Amino acid sequence: MGHVRGGGDVELAGRLVALTEEAWGFVAQDKVEGLARRFLSGVGWVVHGGHWEVARFLAREIVSMTPSMLGSTAFDRLARAMKGRSGEDVQAVDLSRRSQFLAGRLDGARFLPLGTGVARPMMVMPSSVPLDGETVLGRFGVLADGRLVPVGMLLALDGEAQGVALGYGGKATVRRAEAVYQHMVRRGMASLTPPEPVSPFDPESNPLDTVAADWAAADGQPEARFRARARDLIGPPVLTAALISVAVAGDIGDPRLARAYRAIAAFILEFMAAREANGSARGMMDRAAAEVEVAIRLGRCGSETRALFVELRARAEMAARRKPGVESGDLDKLVARIQALRAKTVEQGCTEQEALAAAEKVAELLDRYGLSVSELDLRQQVCEGIGVETGRRRRGPIDDCMGSIAVFFDCRVWGETGPDGTIRYVFFGLPGDVQASVYLHDLIVLAFAGETAAYQRGAFYLGLDSGRKRSATTSFQAGLARGIVEKLESLRRARDTQGSNGRDLVPVKQSIVEQELERLGLALRRGSATRRRVIKDAYEAGEEAGRKFEVRQGIEGGS
Repeated sequence: MGHVRGGGDVELAGRLVALTEEAWGFVAQDKVEGLARRFLSGVGWVVHGGHWEVARFLAREIVSMTPSMLGSTAFDRLARAMKGRSGEDVQAVDLSRRSQFLAGRLDGARFLPLGTGVARPMMVMPSSVPLDGETVLGRFGVLADGRLVPVGMLLALDGEAQGVALGYGGKATVRRAEAVYQHMVRRGMASLTPPEPVSPFDPESNPLDTVAADWAAADGQPEARFRARARDLIGPPVLTAALISVAVAGDIGDPRLARAYRAIAAFILEFMAAREANGSARGMMDRAAAEVEVAIRLGRCGSETRALFVELRARAEMAARRKPGVESGDLDKLVARIQALRAKTVEQGCTEQEALAAAEKVAELLDRYGLSVSELDLRQQVCEGIGVETGRRRRGPIDDCMGSIAVFFDCRVWGETGPDGTIRYVFFGLPGDVQASVYLHDLIVLAFAGETAAYQRGAFYLGLDSGRKRSATTSFQAGLARGIVEKLESLRRARDTQGSNGRDLVPVKQSIVEQELERLGLALRRGSATRRRVIKDAYEAGEEAGRKFEVRQGIEGGS
């Protein structure tokens, strides 16, 4: 229970209002916007700008009391940030944290809940005085003496709204408040005739609405800048908002704005489909489909939004499957050879020396191929991406090798965390280079397993206390990764300084890859290095093993 004392009703009321506004700073604005649009969706009438503000205000009330995935509300997050604040502030926030949405009639210093008839004592506040005798919905906290106290806005309910509230019985739930708010917003709007139509969107602060407003104003074929701006909005939540906004813009009689939201949704889906086709963003399209279904079940949109999503998704996936690159017999043979070597070597297993020997041999194959193609042939190739699963939820020493693997074969690599929390890496570049990168990755995974097992059979490891063996293994693998990285960098420098050996077109490769990343809307950023405390002897043993890493035997043994 809350324990607010002293200061007077007016002072407490002012404190609660101020702290509620502070708590709104911990609210996700995209959720507020989405819920407000749900309130407005399907009205079929021109919307007042004032009604949009009311819808957004009520949505903020709901979202501030809705627990996150971790179970905390906006008031919980504000409470954690109250260090150094006055005791009165802390107590007032605690009162808000524990508040509930209640519906009932105000009767002086009593509150009569709907559906129960059991009166409860109430602290009269400035916000409740003008509504005395009315049936209201609002947030109420409980004081130490058991009295209810209004801690949020009180909304007077008409007969129909009371019926909606009674549909939830006596339950003090966020869902009941949400249903009542939606009813009031929609009914209130339908009963008025606004003089001037105002779109229920916020182009000044919402990025999706900003792009849509500019796009609608252009009223023509989208320029490249609109496509680039839409690319920055990729993600299921924004996609769902764009799809819903198509219907809302149509309802308020703005076909240009509806077309703009549709085009943005189409572009977002195009980017998402292209990323999935290149091994990235696993399951993003399915998550988007699930979000649309959730939005329909919650009443945020109708079945027409699902139909629009299905249509645009099919087009995007069809476009992503089209690979307009030129046919190349030599390239196909190169890729097929690397794939065959990968299957055979991975099946046999390898040491770190064999893995590096294999990488060196594959590099020679790629360089010989590079001598046989022109810049035009290279530019007609289509980049691809291949994702490799780690099955791990945490980074490990082997992850330190990923960047060096990609650089060795003129690729880019990035890490992703899937819905299940596991890490995967995506190698991206020209087809032969990507196949070579994935091959070397698999060899290094095998080498890590083999070298770690050999180390754990050694006298040093066996002589450690059981409590230090895990740290010793991690230290050994950190040293092994460092040794492999140094060896790969040494081999790459040797390749680049051997004169005319097929490396002359590397800058062309790099430009092709960068252009394709731009097309996919991928802006990569360098991650921070993982700092580890290591056991020196174990680390040095791993580093020595890594420096012995050779690649040629893995290829020659497989060929």
